[in-house]
Amino acid sequence: MLNNSDISQAMTVKLPATLPPKKDFQPGIRRAPNRGLELSAHEIRTALKNALRYVPAELHAEVAPEFLEELRTMGRIYGYRFRPEGNIKARPESEYKGITAARALQVNIDNNLDFDVALYPYELVTYGETGQVCQNWMQYLLIKQYLEIMTEEQTLVVSSGHPLGLFPSKPDAPRVISTNGLLVGQWDNPDQFRRLSAMGVTNYGQMTAGGWMYIGPQGIVHGTFITLLNAGRKYLDIPADKDLKGVFFVSSGLGGMSGAQPKAVEIAGGIGIIAEVDYSRIETRHSQGWVSLVSDDLDQIAAWMKEYKAKGESVSIAYHGNVVDLLEYLDEKDIHVELISDQTSCHVVYEGGYTPAGYSFDEGREIMKEDPARFKHIVDESLRRHYEVLKRLTAKGSYFWDYGNSFMASIYDAGESSIVKNGVDTTEGFIWPSYVEDIMGPMCFDYGFGPFRWVCLSGKDEDLRKTDQAAMACI
Repeated sequence: MLNNSDISQAMTVKLPATLPPKKDFQPGIRRAPNRGLELSAHEIRTALKNALRYVPAELHAEVAPEFLEELRTMGRIYGYRFRPEGNIKARPESEYKGITAARALQVNIDNNLDFDVALYPYELVTYGETGQVCQNWMQYLLIKQYLEIMTEEQTLVVSSGHPLGLFPSKPDAPRVISTNGLLVGQWDNPDQFRRLSAMGVTNYGQMTAGGWMYIGPQGIVHGTFITLLNAGRKYLDIPADKDLKGVFFVSSGLGGMSGAQPKAVEIAGGIGIIAEVDYSRIETRHSQGWVSLVSDDLDQIAAWMKEYKAKGESVSIAYHGNVVDLLEYLDEKDIHVELISDQTSCHVVYEGGYTPAGYSFDEGREIMKEDPARFKHIVDESLRRHYEVLKRLTAKGSYFWDYGNSFMASIYDAGESSIVKNGVDTTEGFIWPSYVEDIMGPMCFDYGFGPFRWVCLSGKDEDLRKTDQAAMACI
């Protein structure tokens, strides 16, 4: 029977037997929260074995305690020691080793981990609160090695960040086949996913984090613009030759994907008010020009709304605070909002994706770390409060849609069965539509119309301008 020693001896791609130095964390770089440790003693041992399999056996005695400490303090094993020094940045593809396709993939991987791009760079999270390139830095190093030596006759298979190896293939086959988060049957649920993620056997790759193709909010701004414009046409009877002039759109989130909302609403001619609890994300979007005005004062927010509606001009406003407080203020002041949505990371609602009303971003993180049961309770309370204010606003004529972020599912999980159509379970759907079923699907995707993207691998501005011109010619 094969054992780990036999497998290790047969491997031609592996980490060196010299231990890299411990790394310091650069101040000012966002860090992932402690995801909590809910594993049994047996599962902790398995998690350690799963991480140590990447490390030469002679180094286990030294790194095993470090991995255990990471698991206890972060809820995951990231292998910080194995991270390359400094900021990881996408270089021109000519500076990487390997065949063209493999060099291109390395550009994309490094771009996903750039301090200026990634949400939590040290934890390999690109966006979406938990969307990772791979699970740990040992996997990152091995994937890079495989890409450097692969040929046109090989395909690299990656399973939730774990490189299975190079397999015989052919030039017209994919150079990489990658899957993330494939749980089936009774294990396909959030509790099992958290357990298996902590054990190091599954990874949430979002769409383009584990897919190695993240291009920030620009990747979704087109789709968000189309969604908002068509929401106006569908719900507000705005003619096809008109935009969202004078229309209010309220939502939440200024992260990697949700950060497209303010720019999209400006392009659509409307007035967008986007709530965000994490000020660092507001700073990022404001510095990039993706949101125009910023305030934590609801009276100031309301004054801007009134001013720009009177002028008939578009503007995007970031509210530094909780979206529940924003919605309740609009309800109490009887300020009519035509369009409402939400882009909090409710796919991990109890792991930092949703900050409960009444608590700051930092307070929520602290409670999540120190008392997960209490955190779940106050998140559920906030979700029900969120739901109640949305019901009041929609009763006044506002239109709400779910943005595919598990928001309505989270309300149902919080114990509010009136969110589902039959009042019992989700088999007949929810009382409000999702943007795909109501807007993007029937108005765009059903016709084969959607976004596309490309990467300028040389890193040269003049080449990017050429590709832009080529795309404009096609459009």
